[in-house]
Amino acid sequence: MRHEHSKILHSYWNTLRRDRAAPERTEIEPVEIRQILGDTFILEVSPRLRAIAFRLAGTRLCGAYGRELKGLGFLAIWREEDNFEVAKAVSRVYRDYQPAMLTFCAQSTSGDEAEFEMLLLPLAPAPDGNSRILGVASPRAAPYWLGAQPVVANRLKAVRFLSPKVAAPPLAPAPAREEIPAEIDRQAGGRRVAHLTVLEGGRS
Repeated sequence: MRHEHSKILHSYWNTLRRDRAAPERTEIEPVEIRQILGDTFILEVSPRLRAIAFRLAGTRLCGAYGRELKGLGFLAIWREEDNFEVAKAVSRVYRDYQPAMLTFCAQSTSGDEAEFEMLLLPLAPAPDGNSRILGVASPRAAPYWLGAQPVVANRLKAVRFLSPKVAAPPLAPAPAREEIPAEIDRQAGGRRVAHLTVLEGGRS
């Protein structure tokens, strides 16, 4: 990882989890990562809804996209052709407790691009059965237009998985890995990607 924000969050997450596969959501203290809070977010993965959505998102991140991201479907910010790879990466993070690094180009309304680095870190499952992912996304060099022109799509460049510094067993037996179909289901106003349903307007 190159960006200082990614290094800060990874170090904090690793300190919290100690010898476990992942820390609890309740252990996160925003004040302890205040210098990167504007770029951080939490995703919620709902097995019942078969969807991933932003549960929380920092102000700088929302400003870059020109909208409130809370409640928005995570895959909705990516190009449709990248949804399959992004969904696979997210699945590995919360099922196998494997941190992931995504490199992507954020595209503005005028076609300008800025390269971003996104780190996804697993959190322990919530009592309601939903999975949570802690993340941070920051531009490698902030362009003049960022914040003035909203980002309308992310173009995925690369996905890399990180090995935790301390070997830890999973919190619960991970389901057997399945081949993720490339099938896109457009029924019920959504698109099916892997085992998730993409709702362009977020959750109702």
